[in-house]
Amino acid sequence: MNSFLISLSPVKNLIITGDNCSIEIHKSFNKIFPEMNTNDFRVSSFFEYFFENNFFLSEEKNYKIMITIKKTEYFSSVIQKLFRKALNKEIFFIGENEFKIKGIISNDKVWTGYYDLKEIMEKNQEEWRSNLKVKIVTPIVDINKCKFIFGFDKIFHKILEEFSEYCDEDFSWIIDQKEKIFIVKREKYYTKDISIDGIIKKSYVGEIDIEISEKYYKNLIYAIFMFAKFNGVGDMSKYGFGQMLIK
Repeated sequence: MNSFLISLSPVKNLIITGDNCSIEIHKSFNKIFPEMNTNDFRVSSFFEYFFENNFFLSEEKNYKIMITIKKTEYFSSVIQKLFRKALNKEIFFIGENEFKIKGIISNDKVWTGYYDLKEIMEKNQEEWRSNLKVKIVTPIVDINKCKFIFGFDKIFHKILEEFSEYCDEDFSWIIDQKEKIFIVKREKYYTKDISIDGIIKKSYVGEIDIEISEKYYKNLIYAIFMFAKFNGVGDMSKYGFGQMLIK
């Protein structure tokens, strides 16, 4: 998986209205890259505006969104097509709003990078710190239960479920042994109101501090949480929900 940022500028001043702007962003990229399945990539909303339903964008400023290509074979062609659009100053539509691509950024250490499971698992354990900080930037959704997920145990279950599917291997055994493998030192959550289909709901973002106590599993724990960073967590992660940062 590869993540990068796109810098966009509106052709004219505009006000974005309506729920879930990132859904429109995802649709727009899907039109440009129809060869990709809708689940082969994920997007963010405009940075800093995820929880806003109405916001102003100035034609004099650039705004960033994040793109993650889950299938590596598409990455080169996606980058090349976006660069051509930027060089040719082509109009990029998000819904009915017109934008120009001002740049593609791949050197941002916080938001960009690539995920290679094999590389992480083969890395020298001494290069990993025992303390891991997880920041939940956007809320994690469970559509089946019609609610946002709160609390480490529920979040970790969701991460393991998706990681197991990615690896085609069952890692649920970690749940029974996690107290021997790592310790959750701190959990802190904040509530955020967000509109879903016109209904205001309470969601959760926050921070989790983890200490890996069993050195043998250090690479695996990093592989699991780094996967969550790139893949996102929970339902609607392709639209920017369930975004995590790992420190």
